[in-house]
Amino acid sequence: MPMTLHSMFSVPIIHYSIDDWETNKKRILDCLPDLDDTHLESNGEVYTDFFHKERTDPLPPYADVVIDIITPYLRDFTNGMKIEFTDMWFQSAYKGNKHGIHNHGHSGWSSVIYLEYDPEVHTATTFYSPFLNPWSGRLESFCPPVKEGDMIIFPSTIGHEAKENTSDIRRSIISYNMRGKVCTVRRTLFDEEVEG
Repeated sequence: MPMTLHSMFSVPIIHYSIDDWETNKKRILDCLPDLDDTHLESNGEVYTDFFHKERTDPLPPYADVVIDIITPYLRDFTNGMKIEFTDMWFQSAYKGNKHGIHNHGHSGWSSVIYLEYDPEVHTATTFYSPFLNPWSGRLESFCPPVKEGDMIIFPSTIGHEAKENTSDIRRSIISYNMRGKVCTVRRTLFDEEVEG
């Protein structure tokens, strides 16, 4: 008896490798704030500027540098469609630091840029399926095969975590959220509209 299999839904993850990484890595690191204990998240799990007392704007001072570097990739991803950045932050994990399971709400798309990352000792972001495996009932996970200088983009609603850094080497990322153009604009990338 013939069977037809239809895949109803899928969860995309977009993966780019940033060109001229050593130069661009230095550009980003040079404009990040110096880490101190005020950057340690209240739960003590990770260092970040997301909740930092000096953050008065959703986009930090280093956003211009990061956006300049990633614009060609986002132009490719969106086919030049207008997008808006809703926020951006950095996160560093020393030995024992982690960032538990969370999502970024319904803002559209989220991204991680692997700024300081050694695949020999670090674990990439672990993503969790929004539905259980229909055969086993188990929650499935996916860990993308990334290297330093890679950028991944994924739906903001997908649960994910940064597992504990078990090495003595710092692991750092830049993360941001973006969405298609809406009424409240904080920052727009690409002025031209795509016809279609």
